Amino acid sequence: MLKVIAITTAFLALSSSATPQVSASGSSASPKAKFDVASVRECLPNQPKAQVPPSRTFPGGLSLGCWNLKTLIQMAYDVFASGKADILNAGTPSIPVEGLPDWVASARYSIEAKTDSPQNAAMMRGPLMQELLEERFGLRVHREQREVPVYLLTVAKGSLKLHQIQDGTCVPYDFSEALNMKPADQTFCALPAITRGGPLTRLDAHGITLGAFSKILHLDGRPVMDKTGLEGAFDIHLEWGSDAPAPSANLAAAGVANDPSTNAPLIVALREQLGLQLSSGRGISEFLVVDHIERAREN
Repeated sequence: MLKVIAITTAFLALSSSATPQVSASGSSASPKAKFDVASVRECLPNQPKAQVPPSRTFPGGLSLGCWNLKTLIQMAYDVFASGKADILNAGTPSIPVEGLPDWVASARYSIEAKTDSPQNAAMMRGPLMQELLEERFGLRVHREQREVPVYLLTVAKGSLKLHQIQDGTCVPYDFSEALNMKPADQTFCALPAITRGGPLTRLDAHGITLGAFSKILHLDGRPVMDKTGLEGAFDIHLEWGSDAPAPSANLAAAGVANDPSTNAPLIVALREQLGLQLSSGRGISEFLVVDHIERAREN
């Protein structure tokens, strides 16, 4: 599978004499940012779409209509955890979540929350949402690192078929401030575009490092680690045939076989069009483990 998103920094209050703690996001704790006013309401199991309020973010708050609880957790502790947004991870969590009870899978909630001072969208969906989840759902989490099967991205034998870009040919894109805005008519660095026309899937990204490119490639759920040793940013254009759907935010379910040694369309495209290859290996991956969660304490 293929994916794209990551982020956050939970803040834990300390007394002046306390030893600094480490939050679930891995940072030294400090007083938590929080919403000043928040409303949490559980949605009906089969609530008609017409009755679901639209989701939007604005400088003084956010409105989320009937969001899945697991998604809220992933957004808060993974995608936007640092209060910033990585465009390569936007929309797709990268850290597996374990320990959730069965009822969470179908639990959906509408949230209306406001702040006294303006906050960017990533802060409200990350650190501020962490505090809300911990207060209203009693959520407690911790992170673990384990050795797991991964794929290694390396340079295939023969000529490399990548074009390195020149500085200044693309514009950095601040996704933290642009969650509700459409990019202007500019060429943005590392902003992947994935399209599907008939059986053909296309991926284009201008000015992307191979470390960032490897984050897009999650075959059968395994992380992909860049072992090419190549520095700098490159233009990527990749095409492959597949009967599987191509999600707008990532390359999940792109018709890639479990074994990268097979002639899966994407594997062949990487090798023939870019001069890159994937091989199985072992590596360290992070997991988010839920220690406690309960149904929301509503207003």
